[in-house]
Amino acid sequence: MAIRRMPPLQRFLPNRSLVKEHIVICHVVFQPNEKEVSVLCGTLLSDAAKKAGVFIDSPCGGNGTCGKCSVVLEQNGAQKSVLACQTKVEQDCTVILGDVNDLHTLHDGAERKVSYAPYNKDSFTQGSCLAAFDLGTTSIVCYLLDGATGEQLASIGMQNPQSAYGADVITRANYVMTSDQPAALQDCVISALNELMLRTTVQAGRSLNELSLITIVGNTVMHHILLGLPLAQLVRAPYTPSSTDSKIKTAAELGLNVSPDTRVLIAPVIGGFVGADTVACLSATAFEQFQSSTLMLDIGTNGELVCTDGIKRVCCSTAAGPAFEGANISCGMRAENGAVDHIWQDNGAFCFSTIGDAPARGICGSGLIDLIALLVKLGTIDETGRFNKNASFSERLIRTETGLSFQIAQGDKNVFLSQKDVRELQLGKAAIRAGIAVLLDTLSLVEYQIERVLLAGAFGSHLSPDALCDIGLLPEAFRGKIESIGNAAGEGAKLYARNFSLFQQSEQLARETGYVELTLSPAFSDYYVDAMSFPVQT
Repeated sequence: MAIRRMPPLQRFLPNRSLVKEHIVICHVVFQPNEKEVSVLCGTLLSDAAKKAGVFIDSPCGGNGTCGKCSVVLEQNGAQKSVLACQTKVEQDCTVILGDVNDLHTLHDGAERKVSYAPYNKDSFTQGSCLAAFDLGTTSIVCYLLDGATGEQLASIGMQNPQSAYGADVITRANYVMTSDQPAALQDCVISALNELMLRTTVQAGRSLNELSLITIVGNTVMHHILLGLPLAQLVRAPYTPSSTDSKIKTAAELGLNVSPDTRVLIAPVIGGFVGADTVACLSATAFEQFQSSTLMLDIGTNGELVCTDGIKRVCCSTAAGPAFEGANISCGMRAENGAVDHIWQDNGAFCFSTIGDAPARGICGSGLIDLIALLVKLGTIDETGRFNKNASFSERLIRTETGLSFQIAQGDKNVFLSQKDVRELQLGKAAIRAGIAVLLDTLSLVEYQIERVLLAGAFGSHLSPDALCDIGLLPEAFRGKIESIGNAAGEGAKLYARNFSLFQQSEQLARETGYVELTLSPAFSDYYVDAMSFPVQT
């Protein structure tokens, strides 16, 4: 019998690695998830994690610039810290992830009372329930409602797993258009919806078979990815959606793990980057009934603004960037345990709080705004955004790899604010302030004429209205007029589940809201440059 010689490569392979026609397969174990996956040698750790269903945050979209995907790689008995998006699997290994914490999401918002008249109610059976989704760029929240009464039974939120492909919608859209796996983002969001439906039904003592109706709201890119619609014309000028209409699908069409005939109501989008989540906010607040000048804004990576003079209604979207979500910030993080979420001065002392009262691991968006507002008021940050070494708390100014920085916390993790971080916030706040100015011009309004300012979304509910004015994100004329309405998009999604007429009316609501494309506004650039500076302290 002839002896078959092994390829020379195999002699150097680690245990459990396999060779087939010179293709090397390696095994990767992720801890503490205890998930294992087999991948080709040369696969990026970040791609191995996606295949294993393990979430690793990657705000920069895998470009190796944000450092948020840092993990510990263990192989041959040695450990080292690496970036998952830049490190290839070369042999069997173990990947140790950082602390795994639940994302703190806001489930409640402004509640509007409506009659209970859901879609096709006569087909509901005993024990039927409804699921309403707020599909956000950062997080996804699922609400489970009782089919007989419409009362909420449970709600659970999770981080949108698409974040592993980038923090902002443009990065994700570009991935879909250029990747050899264009359906990856659609698949992972469908998987997330299925997981949340399972978890909420279990929490409420119900089953997936009892789900009789599903509603979904989300921004325009989330909407298009979910439905598998073309994205090219949406992310390039003139930024036109493939479809803006509301849709009624079946669960089978979307790949949802409930009865195949369960209907899924997907709310309409307005245009460009103002989506169904904004329409849901309008429904939740009965915005079309407002008779006084009102501004509603959802501050985030993609900030949506809607303004009315009591007669006409216009909206826009501002590319504020991910700084408000903690991305592109040196020690930035999402709203998880250990995130510095509020900062203040007490009798001359520098004070801060963290989510879960855990040791400080980083700073989230609300903490970032609090900190910069405080330092601007004290003169430690001047109107141009530079640190002032001769002002209050100047003893906290330290030198880091990025240059002069302000130390927030010192311990197991050194948490600081760099000069670059200040610039990132200036870019974001200027985009929103300029968007407000363009909408006011469109309606021939001036700042003092706005009577109400509504902050929508989970992020807005944790922000200090005064801090927003202190940094110039909102005009001084808005001080005292600002109120939080919580997760109004989620409330709108629930309204569409409870009352089919409101869902039908959302189409008209979207069409009667004028869309202003800021890139076509001659004044936007000037307003943007002016808004970069912080208010001068007197």
